Amino acid sequence: ALHFIRRHACEGIHVDAVLREVPLSRRSLEHRFRRLLGRTPKEEIHRLKIERARALLSGTDLKISQVSDQAGFHQPAYLSAVFKEATGVSPGCFRRQARRGTP
Repeated sequence: ALHFIRRHACEGIHVDAVLREVPLSRRSLEHRFRRLLGRTPKEEIHRLKIERARALLSGTDLKISQVSDQAGFHQPAYLSAVFKEATGVSPGCFRRQARRGTP
């Protein structure tokens, strides 16, 4: 399940897609993830998408809308809201800080 999530998180998958790949109930999958990673499959998908957005923002000149698409978010506004919640700054601010070398 973790391998599948890591390969497909930025394609906009949901936990239902993971469940189609593994012979477990949702409850069992979530329990195992919490035990091993300390987070749910949904949280892991979310974490990987944010991680991808961070890499794209700091390493490319892609527009925010392109970063949103490539990180698996359907709308740039949703990326902005989720990104700010996760990092404390907007995607644009994160990019500026990354370019200046500021944490």
